[in-house]
Amino acid sequence: MMLLLYFILLISFKVFDITKDYLYKRKINELLKVIDSKEDLLYLNFRDYMSIIVEVLKRNGYKIKSTRECGIDGSGLILNNIQFAEIWKHGLKQIVDVELAMNLAKCMQRNSVYRGMIITLGDFKPCTRVFCHKNVIECINGDELLNMCKAVQKTKVILQPAK
Repeated sequence: MMLLLYFILLISFKVFDITKDYLYKRKINELLKVIDSKEDLLYLNFRDYMSIIVEVLKRNGYKIKSTRECGIDGSGLILNNIQFAEIWKHGLKQIVDVELAMNLAKCMQRNSVYRGMIITLGDFKPCTRVFCHKNVIECINGDELLNMCKAVQKTKVILQPAK
């Protein structure tokens, strides 16, 4: 009898988790449909902001995993098992300094990864862009991120729980 109760509880928790993941994924897809400005991205909480970017990258063909090898507070991703990406959510006027790119380059070197990407709502200093170019780090600013969001808004959505 106890074993049956245990299995029922276990199955209930699993169904709850799957439902919760499905509903969150649906929320992110609905939010992505209405992104029309950088301000729309700015006012999202960090978790939703990250999830929107992950969805945009997935719709652009990237295979994505979270990583603690780079990034701060869960902002690090591995794209296609060959590229580190860091996601930053600062103000729209925030300019990314070269130090952030240098930290990513060190992380890439430490982990034998030879490509990187930094995504921000703001923009990059010219010296940061030069450093990134030399170190094969793609710089995506707020305008480019918004364009990426708009470009995938019409693509077909596959509702799967995030992993």
